[in-house]
Amino acid sequence: MIHYFGQVMTVMYFLIDFENVGDEGLRGAHYLLEEDTVVIFYSQACEKIRQGKLLQIMESFCVLDICKLKKAGKNALDFYISTKIGEIFGGGYSGKAAIVSKDHGFSAVRDYWKGQKEAREVILGPTLEQCILSANENRLRTSQVREELKPVRLDAEFARYQERMRVRKMLESTLADTGYEEHLGKIQNLFENQSGNQPSKKILYLDFLKTFGKKDGLAMYHMMRELTG
Repeated sequence: MIHYFGQVMTVMYFLIDFENVGDEGLRGAHYLLEEDTVVIFYSQACEKIRQGKLLQIMESFCVLDICKLKKAGKNALDFYISTKIGEIFGGGYSGKAAIVSKDHGFSAVRDYWKGQKEAREVILGPTLEQCILSANENRLRTSQVREELKPVRLDAEFARYQERMRVRKMLESTLADTGYEEHLGKIQNLFENQSGNQPSKKILYLDFLKTFGKKDGLAMYHMMRELTG
């Protein structure tokens, strides 16, 4: 967290055109940080939000604010957001500000601030996760979003799924009636964390002791040892 004269400074602003993107625009809310500021702009036409999405925002402990349109009018909410951007940058903020909207008209706001003597960066995207990706911060969440959005081959991923299920059934059979069934998930993670197709007996042995302690770890390792080939 960044502090300035005792105050927490915002790392990134997210201005959400909720009337335009709805709940779908909040996809990626679990990536928000407490250093972020989120402002949701809405109108009487879109007063409801999915509780789960709002909880994700609140549980990030970011600074959250809402702004309701006072009087309906064409593009009125867009003007609110554009004005807020000016207020933010005019107040001395020099970081990145994202407008979460599918309205391409906001490109004019981005271009305006990009062309100023003291340029400011405005990110545009239809969802929070797309804005985080476009901001390309030097932060863990950028790589996490990039990984989540990475296209993968369906057949290759299905083959991986089938292998996981094969291993799981094998582990279930080995652990049946041993008293260690509750550790199935952790044990499978130990196998999957091995590099290559064939688990290393030495590394598994050490991992079992580290994860479950000497007594239980040794007992479970002996059960699983034959599965390593």
